[in-house]
Amino acid sequence: MVFGLFAPLFTGAMLATPPAFVATLGGLAMLRVLQASFVTAFGTRFTLGALITFVVTVADVSVLNVGAPFWGLLAGLAVSWLLERQDFTTRVEGA
Repeated sequence: MVFGLFAPLFTGAMLATPPAFVATLGGLAMLRVLQASFVTAFGTRFTLGALITFVVTVADVSVLNVGAPFWGLLAGLAVSWLLERQDFTTRVEGA
């Protein structure tokens, strides 16, 4: 209930701050999530495919009115299929 009482004050303070400050706060809040995602993505198999997927998706290139996430997944799969073929046949322990 205390949080609810102070919510209008906090909202007013956040609306009064510059947009760059709010974006910086949001970015700082996402650092741990990004770190955990990188550790998961680059920790085991298909590391190069995961990196290519990330880079193509972040590039935000739209081809034929299809967004970057689709092209990132397609590029990551293609790179993994060409360069990390042994990861497709390797069994994961516990699976």
